[in-house]
Amino acid sequence: MKGDAESGAAGAETREELEAKLREAQLLLRAILDHVPITVCRYDRAGVFTFHDGKGLEAVGVKPGQLLGANVLELFANEPETLETNRQALAGKGAYNVYDAYGASWESWHVPVRDGNGEPDGMITLSLDGSAAKRREQELRAKIELIETQQEVIRDLSTPIIEVWDKVLTLPMVGVVDSLRISEAMDNLLSAIVNKDARYAILDLTGVDAVDTQTAGYLIEMIKAIRLLGAEGIITGIRANVAQTMIALGLDLSGVTTVGNLRAGLKLCMRRMAAAGEGVERAAAGSAPAK
Repeated sequence: MKGDAESGAAGAETREELEAKLREAQLLLRAILDHVPITVCRYDRAGVFTFHDGKGLEAVGVKPGQLLGANVLELFANEPETLETNRQALAGKGAYNVYDAYGASWESWHVPVRDGNGEPDGMITLSLDGSAAKRREQELRAKIELIETQQEVIRDLSTPIIEVWDKVLTLPMVGVVDSLRISEAMDNLLSAIVNKDARYAILDLTGVDAVDTQTAGYLIEMIKAIRLLGAEGIITGIRANVAQTMIALGLDLSGVTTVGNLRAGLKLCMRRMAAAGEGVERAAAGSAPAK
């Protein structure tokens, strides 16, 4: 028995040790309250402020302790969502919410407090001013949207669809054509054929330096898709190295109309439209000299 008592005494903290821990805790709390944009409040079971401090109060123009004695339920009487959150916390149910108030954006944790019998005995709220983080997020989103818009403009410029004649569209492509560009170009061209009720679509590869295996296959698929829409696809301006790549890949171009350059492709479309009695006559009549 004596040994147990001595062991318990040795394990028990002295008053000085407890006071040192309390001072340490107060020092940490003071550092947080003075330097972190946070507001810490303690309320009794009726919702009356008993503690009110923190650097976050600067955002709303309130001084530490200014709301002591005020009732949080009355303070937020006109804000149903916040009012309900406070009521739930006072009743013993913790909560977390994000809201805008007093010109700032807040993240709040509502922590219920219980007495020795486990009954609700008020609450503690910790509210973090997230305005700076929200502004940075909005700026980042704006930058991302700007970059996406710029990328879309660049894509449109790199694969422009031009109506060179009535019911004749051309898609001039430049540089190295990869699978992503050709896939986007296909979608845009097919939509333009439908919207313009086009009869011919000229894929001009004069400015294309190289194509990969998948891209070459996409070109053939694009011609097939154009036919399904009731139009005819014509490929113009294939360079020697691109032609060699297509042959090496074993692509069957026997069913694809190809001509040397865009001018020849346009003339071909005009001849076929004239033979079919379509709009070339109207254009020719409009350009004939007056008598």
